[in-house]
Amino acid sequence: MNRRLTLTALLLAAPALASTAGAAPGSWRGTINMAAADYTPNFPGVKKENQLKVFQQIADEYEKRYPGIKIRFYTQPIPDTNTMIRVKAAAGELFDVYWAQAYSLNSTLPRGVAADLAPAFKQPNPYVPGNKAWQDVMDKAQLAEGRNANGAVYTLSGDKVAYTIFYNKDLFKKAGVTKVPTTWPELIAASKRLNAAGIFPMHAVPAYPWWSRHFLTDFYSKDYAKLTGYDGLPGQSPLDEAVAIHKGILTPKDDRFMSWWPVMKQFTDTWPKDYLTADPAKNYDAFQDFVGQKEAMLYEGSYKVREMLDAGVKFPVGAFNFPKLSKNESRHATGVNTANAYSGTGGFQFAMSTPLSNKTMREKGKTEAVLDWMRFFGTPRNLQRLTAEQGTYAPTWPGTSVRLALSNFDSGAITTQIKLPERSIGAQNASANLGWVDMQRIFGLYLSGNITLDQAKAQAQTVLDRAAQDYARKNKVDLSKY
Repeated sequence: MNRRLTLTALLLAAPALASTAGAAPGSWRGTINMAAADYTPNFPGVKKENQLKVFQQIADEYEKRYPGIKIRFYTQPIPDTNTMIRVKAAAGELFDVYWAQAYSLNSTLPRGVAADLAPAFKQPNPYVPGNKAWQDVMDKAQLAEGRNANGAVYTLSGDKVAYTIFYNKDLFKKAGVTKVPTTWPELIAASKRLNAAGIFPMHAVPAYPWWSRHFLTDFYSKDYAKLTGYDGLPGQSPLDEAVAIHKGILTPKDDRFMSWWPVMKQFTDTWPKDYLTADPAKNYDAFQDFVGQKEAMLYEGSYKVREMLDAGVKFPVGAFNFPKLSKNESRHATGVNTANAYSGTGGFQFAMSTPLSNKTMREKGKTEAVLDWMRFFGTPRNLQRLTAEQGTYAPTWPGTSVRLALSNFDSGAITTQIKLPERSIGAQNASANLGWVDMQRIFGLYLSGNITLDQAKAQAQTVLDRAAQDYARKNKVDLSKY
């Protein structure tokens, strides 16, 4: 069977998957391979007291229920997930279930590496008592935000990561910073004091998709309903983004869109220049610098707490959230708390491979069995068990509760922002390279002093116009109808 015929067979099989909701795994027997990323149990090299065990327990429960089926977790580091997916899929050897960003599957990764789970989400999950549609137990906004323009959903998503500013308490004390910053002027003052003491305040790539959401969610807060409502679904989708760009709202034509760049430059002017124009992948180096006490602050996700534990960090670590902005920083500031504006889906974000990307999925009945395994671990009860043990992600499904387990780390800032209403506005997903590549490049050039703000605006307008046009062309959407 050639590759085109195989893909056709997969597409024809999708409705059949949906009709097997109550049939358990069927008659197929064998091994299901899963790359569970941050939820991987018994990961080699991790101290015994920090080992995760719950996913293995869930797998044991499944194997006991269905003798002959084995669940095998991949326990090697995957430094670059997207590269791994491309390489293994090209060879037809992708994992049966694997962690992947919904954003990447909807944009940068090739079609055919993941199965469309939307039909299955509309069917009952037999492992949730009384359930009529699996998607009824999920977070509706998260489900909408992960949806492809063609309606496909490639990931089972159930948690979120909180982004905060970690700080080294010893280095703050050494520099004479006695108060944790709660305002923008206090953040700038603390950075200058650290600099004066010979300590790098922050040493990182200023990730545009992360920082921009704090400012844009504030400045556009009065237009939130409009900017998230073009598609009729909760949250800001790529379609919402493309329409707002087309209308000149999320572009430099609207003063709110880039007026925060000089404000951010006040902060980055206190950083070393090494990373300002670097690829965001270099942020891993920034983490190493923080662990090595070469910088005082680290803007990162809550998952870094577990990595700090694994790295044996001994110095005291605290955290504070992105501060509220005032009219003193920008006339567009509305005073909205945007601490949680960048808080995307975290470790519970799993895709299922296809017969095209994984040759073993061509075995009769295996696709149905793998989907059944996803239904088994994809219940609110198991999501609660997994997130409670992992301790750095917040479950998002109704009925679940946040139980951070962060050892001696002061989790107050993260706990506070998790309780905030979810609001997030950005301009990064309308096309494959928009946020992390094109806007990131312009942002870095401006912050490093290589181009002026006017030059940056001209370049950004070109990039954004192209992104909206690409979105309309690829998805056959007339943006002028919105």
